[in-house]
Amino acid sequence: MTASENILDLKDVTIMAVTANFGIRWLPVAAGLGASASFFWLLGALFFFAPLVVIAIQLSALHPDEGGMYSWTKKALGEQAGFMVAWLYWVNTLFFYPAILIFLATNFAYFLGKPELTHNHYYISFSVLSAFWLVTFISFYGLKANKYLVDIGGIIGSFIPAIAIILLGFTAYFISGHSATVFSLHAMLPHGSIFHNLSTLTMIMFAMAGIEIIPTFANSIKNAQKTLFTGLTLAAFILFALYILGTIALNLVASPNHIDNAAGLMQAFDIIAQELHMPWFTKVISFMLTFAEFAAVSIWLLAPIIMFFKCTRRGILPDWFHQTNRYNAPHHALLFMAILVSIIVLLSNFLATVNAMYNALILMATVLYFIPYLYLVVAYIKLHHSKRRYLYGSLVFISITLGILFSFEPPTSLTHTHDILIYEAELILGPMIFFIMGWLIYKVKTPKKKSSTQTP
Repeated sequence: MTASENILDLKDVTIMAVTANFGIRWLPVAAGLGASASFFWLLGALFFFAPLVVIAIQLSALHPDEGGMYSWTKKALGEQAGFMVAWLYWVNTLFFYPAILIFLATNFAYFLGKPELTHNHYYISFSVLSAFWLVTFISFYGLKANKYLVDIGGIIGSFIPAIAIILLGFTAYFISGHSATVFSLHAMLPHGSIFHNLSTLTMIMFAMAGIEIIPTFANSIKNAQKTLFTGLTLAAFILFALYILGTIALNLVASPNHIDNAAGLMQAFDIIAQELHMPWFTKVISFMLTFAEFAAVSIWLLAPIIMFFKCTRRGILPDWFHQTNRYNAPHHALLFMAILVSIIVLLSNFLATVNAMYNALILMATVLYFIPYLYLVVAYIKLHHSKRRYLYGSLVFISITLGILFSFEPPTSLTHTHDILIYEAELILGPMIFFIMGWLIYKVKTPKKKSSTQTP
């Protein structure tokens, strides 16, 4: 991409950052913790989100290059470290996309007026595959096509439903005078049962991650240094406000015990619609949420592919993956990605419930996604020379390490030893296999070039 193709301004960067990183799907996950969710949102913001934003902004100002995290890691730690970051960043999306689209499918079921479909494996799989292949074909037209989709999806699909759940949740509370969740100082502080849901706390951290994805498109941003600083800062404040207010509003109308991770948000909107005597409201919101997830997938599809298939040095991967079309989109890599995601979606049907599919995919994606952050912290400390770099880096490093460990805590819904063993095997062996696979790909391909240069 050349400098003449700077097509993203401050508005675009801010909307893209919020659309890509604000997942209204995380509100029911956090609301499942009840009143104490606010405490954990605040804890995550102070010890993970805020330092991560600072790191992303400072590195973007120092090295506003296409590739973002890959570029920073490569500069600081070498090509192999950069390759591993791009590899893991890409691999996690193989599990993340289906999880996002399961949420999309459950919302669309409410739009169809058939909420019972949210528990139907065949409907979920068909909807997920249809949506992903459609996003893939749109991405063939490059970042410009994604930009318009994200701008519209961010405003219509993310902002409006989020503000609606906040305003209507509090309105329903004031009209009825009743909260479905007990809010008190004791309830808002962590207590015994919270520590049996540590994997949920990891998901809250995952919800706040991702602000570093926008610098991946640095070559397409007008006045990249200034625009990234302002846009990412604005997006950070908007994201935190939407998350914490949205979670409280959701808990006002639905108790933690009655909120499903995959369909909990639409359950809450359904309750609000009934209380306010607006049966049509659920369908309107469900369509908006469907569109929001569609837009979010479009930006998350392109960024990791650019990082991995376009930025990785030629020779490590087959040339076929590096090829781009006349819209500068890596169309072969997109096609390959769609095939892999389709296989994973079909295999996930062996899990017992849709909610189990959703949780397993999210947690696998989370562990794989967090490992590159460990590289990022080390790269940040080496590249940046501010006195506080060790403070920001340490906060993110410790938070990420705890987040990875927390993900191995089995959810309370798993009671049989067989199910727990399968759960642990997936989360431990899965990331290990992909990490070793990436390491081997690099090692097998790279020595050939090195050995040729050393031959007398």
